[in-house]
Formats: sequence, structure tokens, C-alpha cells
Amino acid sequence: MTGTPTTTTPEFVISGAEALLRVSPVALSAQRAELTVAAGQWYGDPVAGNLRGALGVPLDDVTGHVVASGVPQDKWPVSLGIRVDFLADPPVEGSPMTVIGELIARDDRSGTTRGAVVDGAGRTLALVTQRSHLVPVDGQPHSSATQFDTPRPETSIRAALGFRDVTPGVVDLPPTTLAANGMGNLHGGVLIIGSELAAMSAVDAGGVLRTTSIDIVYVRPGNAGDLTTFRSDLLHRGRSVAVVRVVAANASGKPCSISTVIVQS
Repeated sequence: MTGTPTTTTPEFVISGAEALLRVSPVALSAQRAELTVAAGQWYGDPVAGNLRGALGVPLDDVTGHVVASGVPQDKWPVSLGIRVDFLADPPVEGSPMTVIGELIARDDRSGTTRGAVVDGAGRTLALVTQRSHLVPVDGQPHSSATQFDTPRPETSIRAALGFRDVTPGVVDLPPTTLAANGMGNLHGGVLIIGSELAAMSAVDAGGVLRTTSIDIVYVRPGNAGDLTTFRSDLLHRGRSVAVVRVVAANASGKPCSISTVIVQS
């Protein structure tokens, strides 16, 4: 007789992306999870002004962990899509930010969660809705034995990950363990970062414009050990708003994610 797989509260996985963003768990359950993320000058960026998309890393973590906490041991949630609305810049100094995720729905094939990032003064910086589906795994991911060297505070996220501008609207991400999740794939939040950088390049943001939303769909896993290229298509450019479509492709040219980025003055 085949028994029903048991569920356990999984380990919160610290991989390269979590080390880069200084993400730490606070409280974890199958209904609600809370993390902290350090404030720091690494959010500054010469093109994006302030890399709001970096909040996608802890938001992906916190919402995904809620779903993972209620699934059988032989399953793991993989993000299908994430929608993030940005209300303000992450702080470059001060108290850590609080990141909260809550369960909306879960069944034997998928999960839906929502969450928010709040700064030390209680101001909401970002809101997220995340959709995931469950995939079979031989064992749930664990924190890597690799020791990640956290970059110095003056090192921007762009520089730490090694993002390179190729042409206007095209950005490369070289292989780096700091871009990986617990399964060795590109972290969904890093794909959000790359999409923001490519969109900002396409509109020549110059540190003045800001990303107000990113809606991203994940179509296949990306390999953190390969080159990933983000290519933009400027769909609309008005006086106060721009709409940019960004496709992240692996070294074979196949898409890993497709996103719509809204940029405003």
C-alpha cells in the first residue's frame, strides 16, 4: 500500500541571492512567513536610481516558503508568475525591512500567496502576488555548503552580480553563484532585477525614473552557471509612463522569463 506523503516545515534556504540581499528568516509557517532584509547603499544604481526590483528576492522567498511549508516532502513549489507593485524606494540606511507573505490558496498542484515589504517606519514599499506550481523532487532544497562572501556595503547589487550593459535595452548576466536559488537555478528575484535593469536601459532612465510595477512569468528554469541575456522591447513611451517588455534568455537563446515593466517619472 502506498502511503500519503507527509509534510514538514522545510528549511529556509540561504543561497547566493539571500546572502547578497542579507535576507534572514524571522517566523515561518504554512500560513504566514516573515523575513528581514537589511537596508543599505547597495540598492543605489546609476541607471535605475534605486534598484526596487531587488526586493523581488525576499518577496519570492517569503511567498514561496509559505507554499513549501504545506506540501509533501516529495514536492516543491516553483514560481509560475510574480506581480510586484512598488510604492517607494528601499532605504539605503536605517532599520531592516520586514517582508511578510501570506497564503491565499493551496491545493495538490499549486499555491497562491501575497505579501508586502515594510520599512522600519511602517511604510509599505512593495506589494506582491505570487503563483506557483508543485514539481516532484527527490529531496527538498537545503542551504548550500558554499560560503558566500557578502559584498562590501559600497558594492552595488548590479556590480556584485556582474550585470553588463551590451546595447541600449540589452543586459547580460554572467555566471555567478550569487544569482542562484537553492536548486542551483537562477533565483526568480534575480530575474526580476535583470528585467528592471534592461527596462531602465531601454528608456534611458538616468537615475531619475522609477519602476512602479513588474509582472513576470517564468517559462523555464535558468542556469545560474550560464550566461543570461535580458532583451527589452519598448512598447510605449509617453510623457509620464513607459511600458517595456523584457525577455530573459539562456545561453541557448531560449526564454527563461517574460516580464512587463512599468516605468514612471
